[in-house]
Amino acid sequence: MKKINIKALISKATLQGAGLGFVLAVLILLISLDAPLFAQNPVNLRGLFMVFPALWAVVLLPIFFGVVSFYLSKRFAGIVAKQSKQLKKEAQRTKMVLSFIENLRQDKLDVPIDEQKKKDALTRALLKLREYMVQSKQEQQQRRIEEEQRNWVTHGLAQFGEILRKSNDNLEELSYEIIRYLVDYMKINQGGVFLLNHDKGGTPFFEMTASVAFDRRKFADKTINWGEGLIGRCGLEKETILITDVPNDYIHITSGLGGANPGTILLVPLKSNDELFGVIELASFQILQPYEVELVEKSAESIASTIAMVKNNIQTNKLLRETQIQAEKMAQQEEELRQNLEEMRATQEESDRREIERKGILDAIDHAAISCEFDHGGNLLSVNENFLKTFKYKPEEVEGQNLKIFFFKDDVSELDRILADLQNGQNFRGRVRRRTKTGSEIYLLSTYSPVMDHHGNILKIISLENDITDQVKMEEALKHSKEELGQMLEEARNEVKEQFAEIESVKIRNEKMLEGALDAIITTNNGGLIEFFNAAAEKLWGYDRQEVLGQPSTMLFSKETAKTDEFVTAFVSVGGQKIVGERREVPIRNKYGEDIPVLMLLSEAKVGEEYSHTAFIQNVEVELF
Repeated sequence: MKKINIKALISKATLQGAGLGFVLAVLILLISLDAPLFAQNPVNLRGLFMVFPALWAVVLLPIFFGVVSFYLSKRFAGIVAKQSKQLKKEAQRTKMVLSFIENLRQDKLDVPIDEQKKKDALTRALLKLREYMVQSKQEQQQRRIEEEQRNWVTHGLAQFGEILRKSNDNLEELSYEIIRYLVDYMKINQGGVFLLNHDKGGTPFFEMTASVAFDRRKFADKTINWGEGLIGRCGLEKETILITDVPNDYIHITSGLGGANPGTILLVPLKSNDELFGVIELASFQILQPYEVELVEKSAESIASTIAMVKNNIQTNKLLRETQIQAEKMAQQEEELRQNLEEMRATQEESDRREIERKGILDAIDHAAISCEFDHGGNLLSVNENFLKTFKYKPEEVEGQNLKIFFFKDDVSELDRILADLQNGQNFRGRVRRRTKTGSEIYLLSTYSPVMDHHGNILKIISLENDITDQVKMEEALKHSKEELGQMLEEARNEVKEQFAEIESVKIRNEKMLEGALDAIITTNNGGLIEFFNAAAEKLWGYDRQEVLGQPSTMLFSKETAKTDEFVTAFVSVGGQKIVGERREVPIRNKYGEDIPVLMLLSEAKVGEEYSHTAFIQNVEVELF
């Protein structure tokens, strides 16, 4: 903008005003000279002023217009100067804004601004805008860093999942793969895995099962007692421990060029569902960041689940082997028991045969029976020779005597009962104990029959008896033998019951353990029918166990897989040779017709001639976090 000369402007305006006043004054004078009055009486200029004194004011017009123009131009000049200053200020502000915006465009967010300019509202607004952009840039950088960290953690967990999917039944090999991957991926110096174990007394301790670049003098024996040191504290509290101030004598990292103390020690518990399985210890020269600790903590959850699965597999295989051994042992014991029962059955048949022979002997004795007659009160009326000979009495000694003399005092009540039945017209046949004259004990097989008249009155009672004392003794001996035999049979039955109960208990315990397993587990019999289908299998296939129990195992696979896959074909075939002890990746067909890749391991159990096969299935697509 061109600079305005204020003084020249005022001078020019003043002169123009004075000139305008002069022109007006001359015009007025000329007009006055043309007036009729002056035309009739011509006068000179002096006379004109004398006639019209007001013309003196016209003469002063140049001065008046000059003064007015001076003041007006001065005021206008002031306004112009003020506007010029304002425009200059606005131009500077516009330049400053453009420069500020250009700096922002070029990402120059630290260019200083004059303190005087910071008082301006626009400047303050621009400063707030720059602060917002700086904050936004910092937040964007922070989000980018956090996103990179999350991607790093996600990628690490994904690769870690692949390692865990390839887990086998060897805890030491699994531990080594875990710690080797963590050390390599996190670019740290060394680490170790300490798994929780128990001694024979049930006391827990930590055992180092794998390490990478580990050289700890304090734990050279690779075992740590429960609650001892940082490992024990981490396991006891089940919380992560991060130490950045490491004691000089705690651990030493060595290489071919020397050794030094680490800057960070990280201990993370391996726990799943609040159950502790071990501790991971990592050592690094640099300070571990929170996202690196997060990776180890999330990995620890997957490690604990995998270790639990491997331990369950090991325990299940052990239980299956024990069950198979117990089943074989029980089958052997069952065969021995069957043979014993056959022998006892033959013994029982021999005993029955002897019993029949004894009955024949008793029938023969009846022909030479001991006989007597007595009234309804038990008073003897007559006796035969066999009676006297048996009881060792003379005829005169028994004449008129009551039967009570032939009974022991303890048996008199039995005689009274027999007589009461006879008085009611009932016959009696049974074995009774009698007392001889000498006081010895004999046993008679007695038959008492009342003889009645036409009116139903008892005339007498006839007794036919046989001496079966020897038989009774034989029966007592046989009874004792039977009791011993019965006791042996009862003991054998109880042993069989206990053995079968133990088998059933082991079976129930195994099924409960298999039911709670994280992996899907199914069991088939000789005919290829499904006998066991746990909750994890229901979730994997989508079937309810009631839909598959008793059904052929072919329903769990597609027809094409059952025909083309060697492992599945052997598994679903009836009576064929199975592929046992090898983990294979095969596709299964769920309830909704979807094929799902799984890892499948088959084990075999034999009880007698019966076979059963148990399959352990792990979903390859399972999410680890």
